[in-house]
Amino acid sequence: MSIESLGIVSEFMESLGLNYEFMEWTSDPVYPYFVGEYQEIPQPNEDGEEESTFILTGFSRDSWIQLEEAKEKIKEHFSKVGKIVTTESNSAMAIFYANSFPIQTGDAELKKIQINLTVKEWSVN
Repeated sequence: MSIESLGIVSEFMESLGLNYEFMEWTSDPVYPYFVGEYQEIPQPNEDGEEESTFILTGFSRDSWIQLEEAKEKIKEHFSKVGKIVTTESNSAMAIFYANSFPIQTGDAELKKIQINLTVKEWSVN
């Protein structure tokens, strides 16, 4: 996943009004907040496409509904049709909502959700 793509995901989260940082939350907690990470998927083809799963993990100390509302914003924004973006380097990327699930934390006050996005990138050399 390119650095440029990481910036685009960050911009999308900001445009949705959702608190977000990459890999770890380093600020004072403002709930809900999301932390992003990715996993690259090996590509068997030589067509220049790169695919990743971008994992958004959301945390709240308020209610499950707060996380579900944030998930709905993300789901609506990226949908199954996806967001297609041309980057400053003239590459293209498409981001799609894939799925989500709540996660038990063992702490009755801390709520957690995982939201998975599919990111496809094509480089233009």
